[in-house]
Amino acid sequence: MPSSVTETKPIRAAGPTDDPGFDDPRNVVDRRPRLVVVSDWLVANPLVAPALGMTAGIFFDAWHAVGVGIACLVFAAAGLLVWRSTRWHLAGPLGLFIAAAATGTVLHDLSFRRWPARHLVRHASDQAATVRLSGTVLSSPLIQSGSSAKAVWYPELPRTRFILSADTLVRGGRRHVVEGLVTVTVREPLLDAGAGDRVELFGTLRRIGPPANPGSIDWSLVNRRNGVLVEFRCRRAADVRVRASNPWQWRTWLDWLRQRARAAMLDGTYPGDVPGSGLLAGMVLGQRSAIDADLNEAFVRSGTVHYLSVSGAHVGMLVGAVWAIGTFLGIGRRRFAAWAMTAATGYAVLAEPSAPIIRAAIMTDLACLALLARRPVRAANCLALSALVLLVMRPTQLFNAGFQLSYVTLLSVIYVSPRVYYAGMRAYRRLTRRDDPLLAPEMQQRLGMRSPIWAWWDRAVRSLGGLVAVGLAASAVGALLSAYHFHQVQCWGWINTIVLVPFVWFVMVVGLIKPVVAGIVPWLSDPLGWALATVTDALIELVEAMARLPAAAFATPAIPPWIVASGLLLVVLWTVQDALRIPPRCCRLAGLAFAVAVSFALAPPSPRPSLTMHVLAVGNGTSTVIGLPNSKTLLYDAGCFPPYDLERWTLGPLLSRERCWRIDATIISHANLDHYAALPELLDRRWVARVITTPHFEHAGQAHSTSRELIARLRGKPGRWQIASRGDRLSGTGEAQLEVLWPPAEEITPGDTNETSLVLRISYGGKRILACGDIEEYAIRRLLATTDLRADVLLLPHHGSVTPFTAAFVRAVDPQYCIRSTGRRETSPALAEIVAGRTYFSTANDGAIEVRIERGELTVAPACRQR
Repeated sequence: MPSSVTETKPIRAAGPTDDPGFDDPRNVVDRRPRLVVVSDWLVANPLVAPALGMTAGIFFDAWHAVGVGIACLVFAAAGLLVWRSTRWHLAGPLGLFIAAAATGTVLHDLSFRRWPARHLVRHASDQAATVRLSGTVLSSPLIQSGSSAKAVWYPELPRTRFILSADTLVRGGRRHVVEGLVTVTVREPLLDAGAGDRVELFGTLRRIGPPANPGSIDWSLVNRRNGVLVEFRCRRAADVRVRASNPWQWRTWLDWLRQRARAAMLDGTYPGDVPGSGLLAGMVLGQRSAIDADLNEAFVRSGTVHYLSVSGAHVGMLVGAVWAIGTFLGIGRRRFAAWAMTAATGYAVLAEPSAPIIRAAIMTDLACLALLARRPVRAANCLALSALVLLVMRPTQLFNAGFQLSYVTLLSVIYVSPRVYYAGMRAYRRLTRRDDPLLAPEMQQRLGMRSPIWAWWDRAVRSLGGLVAVGLAASAVGALLSAYHFHQVQCWGWINTIVLVPFVWFVMVVGLIKPVVAGIVPWLSDPLGWALATVTDALIELVEAMARLPAAAFATPAIPPWIVASGLLLVVLWTVQDALRIPPRCCRLAGLAFAVAVSFALAPPSPRPSLTMHVLAVGNGTSTVIGLPNSKTLLYDAGCFPPYDLERWTLGPLLSRERCWRIDATIISHANLDHYAALPELLDRRWVARVITTPHFEHAGQAHSTSRELIARLRGKPGRWQIASRGDRLSGTGEAQLEVLWPPAEEITPGDTNETSLVLRISYGGKRILACGDIEEYAIRRLLATTDLRADVLLLPHHGSVTPFTAAFVRAVDPQYCIRSTGRRETSPALAEIVAGRTYFSTANDGAIEVRIERGELTVAPACRQR
């Protein structure tokens, strides 16, 4: 456990009256037995054991259902342990831990597995059903961009999303009284509904299904942990009718207050819907959906995305501003505590609700109450109480990435950063040859041998060292969770966070003060708006420059949970090393063992005697990942329709699961967006060794602006853009052979982009796979006349569309398996007749399809277990 000095004293610059080295925890040696040190710390912070116990109980019940009966028996046993606490020092904290763990299992079971008999999910199925649904809007409707992809054929209308508390369902003329939460999506902007309104919806209702692609986020699990089991979709805004609006309901009033605060903040600052206005709404008021997608990506790549989520840092900046005003006005500490508590609570109410902002508000209020009551402030107790409050409110939010990052990052700032600071200061003094105690700045100051300039320099170095230590500790520990949840690590996040502090502080404080000041002194609105817009624009330019830094962010393989747990335990071991007198060699050995285990777990896969292909479920598009026996990874097409950020939500998670550090080749069949939509994101976020297209791609791509931009980008990488045509074989594929069967290098008479699709045949272990792109009648006739097309697996041409020659083509290929990449669930009678007698898969119904050739055996099956 951290020493008492670390618990009660923050990092600060040493003053002339400081004892030399007093703040260094290595100079505070506790000779008591280790168990006594731990138990005394737990007794001094009595809420830590229950918080840890409830966390462990929720995790355990999520892994394996415990049951209420067993939990009650465990709770009773914990009571006996507490009763015996007078004989064993650790019995009291251990009993509280076990009792809280039993409570956590029950809370998780009730919130995750128990649903009332009238719940809406009992009227829904996996198939969408047309119904009328009535209820109350719980969340303010969010209007979001229709597509998250960079490359789109045409701009889509923004969509509206909100959470509805349902109470009435009409289906087939029958009226049902229901209850439960439902996530609603309207495919148009919805402007006349707000939080607290009673609405009637017309659309389709269905259960939220499992992921269709391997490695993708299980949104059914995520929504279930939020208490949502079904989704409702409306095609038009007219399908949503507001039946009643109560302006005095607290949700309606709070929604109105947030809208007024946003309007007052942006009045005189930005003229309309521009990236700067969205950034202010997200950074100051927590309206994350208002932030521009490209700007959000820049914050992610620069490692400063935590500034976009209202959290403890924002509350700390607000409290710091209140403290500065109070100091200037000569306000006492107790009155300042009352002001700070009011400001923090009001800000938590005004901002969009989230675990980090609630946690920060609770901790600030507790600290202020302690100051008002003249009681000591214990950070561990405040953290533990805030966690208990949040977990009792909703136990399943423990699995939310924001919840975990909020607490782990703050713990690292409180307990890990002092260790980093003192280690850095010792290294700095050795580097400057001032590690002799008599040459320490504090001792030199006492002896009167330091000038004021040198004293100022030492204070500046200490302050900078404290900031760097906080940034390093938070970034290093947070990187474990970032890699686990998002498969990405930002290299320069720790220094970028420090650089942005003054900009974010100004934007945060002025953004909150402006509505209040402008309401009192209206003529100050425009000057404050100009200053706020100037600093915000500078912040945007700086973040975009940081995002362009070399190695700003890189993708990581999927991180197993045991690596995250082991890494956090290693950090804890290093933090408590001095307090518990743990030998340094133990920490070194633990660190070495962890590094070796991580290296083996995350190393690229070794060559294997198998070839795998994943035909992904990407709607009416094609995206195929091919894993070769020599451990190289290829893509055959990387598109989807409707367009979305395919790399982030589908391709990236699969590549991370397969421990793919690079893409050796991306083969684009032809210049249609549903076959290359993800290529811009892949080039931005991953190492793509080469892009292979047909000789017709450049000419056909000139018809659309999106493909023209891609072509211009590929021209700038001449060594990575390669051309392939009929008769070519791809190099570097090992024992597998990849042959291009179509198109020819010469110009094709029809001139249709689909007819120029690259047809690829993959041969390995005596088995063949044929991928056809979008070829149609002309290409099929030419291939039938000139090429041996036999294959064991056929990816049906043009998403399964039927031409007069499709039946002959399938007979010529004579496949055992036919795979259709499509977003349409129904199969036309003509296609059903053509594939009759063969095993047929559709990505719309079966999800992603995995093809595996291993030791001459061929297996084809859905890649995800459908439940």
